[in-house]
Amino acid sequence: MSQLGKSVMTLGQDEPESLFDAQCILDSMSCGVAIFNQNLELVNWNSSFSQQLKINNDDLEAGYSLEDIFTLSASDAELTDENNKTIALMQEMYQETDAAGSFNWVYKYQIKKNKTIELNTEFFPGRGIIISLTNANSRADNQLIEFQAAKDYLESQTSEAIHVAEDLAFAQEEAANSAQKIQTILNAMEEGLVTVDNNGFILTANNAMSVIFGYAPSEFNGMELQKLIISKDLSNSEGIRNLLNEQVDGFNVYKSEEVGKRKDGDSIPLKVDIREVFLEQKKHYTVLFRNVTEQHEAEKIIRHMAWHDSLTGLANRNLLSERLDDALKMARRLNKKVAVMLLDLDKFKPVNDLYGHSTGDKLLKVVAERLLKCAREVDTVARLGGDEFAIVFTNIEEDNNIIIIADRIIDSIQQPTEIDGNVIQIGTSIGISFFPDDADTPNELIRMADMALYQAKDDGRRIYRLYDPQMDAETKNQKQMEIDLSKALENNELLLHYQPQIDAISDKMVCVEALIRWQHPEKGMISPYNFIPIAELSGLMIPIGQWVLNTACLAAKGWQNQGLPKIKVSVNISARQFHADNFVETIEHAINISQLEPCWLELEITEGIVIKNTDSVVMKLERLKALGVYLSIDDFGTGYSSLAYLKRFPVNKLKIDQSFIRNIHEDHDDAAITDAVIRLGHSLGLTVVAEGVETEEHVKILKEKGCDIFQGYFFCRPIDNDAIIEFQENAAK
Repeated sequence: MSQLGKSVMTLGQDEPESLFDAQCILDSMSCGVAIFNQNLELVNWNSSFSQQLKINNDDLEAGYSLEDIFTLSASDAELTDENNKTIALMQEMYQETDAAGSFNWVYKYQIKKNKTIELNTEFFPGRGIIISLTNANSRADNQLIEFQAAKDYLESQTSEAIHVAEDLAFAQEEAANSAQKIQTILNAMEEGLVTVDNNGFILTANNAMSVIFGYAPSEFNGMELQKLIISKDLSNSEGIRNLLNEQVDGFNVYKSEEVGKRKDGDSIPLKVDIREVFLEQKKHYTVLFRNVTEQHEAEKIIRHMAWHDSLTGLANRNLLSERLDDALKMARRLNKKVAVMLLDLDKFKPVNDLYGHSTGDKLLKVVAERLLKCAREVDTVARLGGDEFAIVFTNIEEDNNIIIIADRIIDSIQQPTEIDGNVIQIGTSIGISFFPDDADTPNELIRMADMALYQAKDDGRRIYRLYDPQMDAETKNQKQMEIDLSKALENNELLLHYQPQIDAISDKMVCVEALIRWQHPEKGMISPYNFIPIAELSGLMIPIGQWVLNTACLAAKGWQNQGLPKIKVSVNISARQFHADNFVETIEHAINISQLEPCWLELEITEGIVIKNTDSVVMKLERLKALGVYLSIDDFGTGYSSLAYLKRFPVNKLKIDQSFIRNIHEDHDDAAITDAVIRLGHSLGLTVVAEGVETEEHVKILKEKGCDIFQGYFFCRPIDNDAIIEFQENAAK
């Protein structure tokens, strides 16, 4: 007989005043439990039992038979017939059981086609049966990453654990029998729970402690708490006593992240809560341990995703920028040089066109390996995207050393390689800039190296070029563009295009993203990738951003006034806009002049905007939330990908960057990253949007992974206001 069975079957033998406690214990259990007497009639049950069977708790009455109860939960004639056979089998098994002892029987019971629960039935000959329920549909999901950041779930678990611990304290005072019942419930918890005295010696421990730390249950008795935790505060008896006496009382719960030490010597990450309780009029403490290994592993995956290229494993643009910034700081202190080398593969596109992207990807991996061999271990080799690579060289003694490496790289890259039976030969062009000779900031060094790279291409490719100030004609062009851009607002040269976002289930348009365009009177349509960086640097982003907000809100309200279905309009917010002191007021202004309800406006912000100055960021986001505006994290996965800010900030959506969607059908890394982000978003209650959905295969894969909303060329390119109105009208038919 299981511990649960022993405890539950004695409920009816308690004194009247104890029955209330027994019912509370049943109701505190997360799984559904029901007790049936020797006639297989319902005697007692908890609320989870009726909830899991989708039955109104008021519809259940003592004395109901098995058929009565499971007929209430059935919703399909075919399933009802099948489940009735199961009930008959349970009755027959009970009638034929031997009085020598109890036994268990498990069966998957279908309420409806897509809803299955697991019936764990324990038979007690001549006395009755106990049925406990488990959601079979979610069993596989329970093995996935459990993120501590799923705030509501974890808080409820903590509350339940502490409530049970307090029940244990009272139960030990009342009777040993009640203590055994509560201990049975504690043993069903996934979290480890111990009680300790004032000196940190363990008095009791639940079964989960053995699972977490690897000790036998009896080994915990009398063990010092410090043996389980690697911590400066808890490293000795005195430290434990000081912590318990000074930081834990009836009003304060000690919470911390610690490193646990298993019996086999392995270390595990833990969340630890310590609370004061009174047992037999003596002060003791409960210590709750959560093993967060899976969450930490998930964080490692996302952190690696944020800093590394998924195809080659090299550093990505973010990590390169970080390393370059650190290298310049060190070079200034040591009076050393730093070099930036940008590389672009020559004739790579024909490889993709002729042999396919799979072969192209394998070739990129070969290039990455050759670059690593040519560079030193202290240098940073990065893939910037496509066929573009970069290397940061530190502690340079002579410029000529970098030139030697450049020649070595050119020779190495152009060596033929065999891939899938095809001999492929490509080349590379290289641009180089030096700190402090050419520039003294990371962005400028990269820009100078980029100019040198384009010069190498113009000069015939498969060569290197060092930056020369004469190459800086681009600077003049950018200055002219800044002048032209300052006039664009006055001359009404800016306009918005809109790209629909489609719901994965209903296939209906639920939102449009507003995308700025510049119709230059002489140069024609200019991509935002060319003028937005100039607007950011020149300070023009503030007035341009306000124009985009006002125009998008007015357009959305205009569509509603025309009788079109209400949809959200999403606007990208720049870092300069967001950090302006009057940012929230600019949002309110756009809403007021357009008369658009705030719930139909969505703001897209990048990870880089919210990761710093978190106190001011939280304040602004909370004000926006109170206003009723929706918030979305754009290009998730390309930046910091921090779980901490997702939990802290009141965001509604995650947008997966299109770089992970593009090759999701053939790149296992991209598919795994996308799957992890979707599950992360859903665990935090967020809607997940996939950008760059361009094929039917993309749609199919993303639907299988549970993505909520799609955006991309497969559905519609960005189109102007008239065209988006026509698109909405057609969609509404």
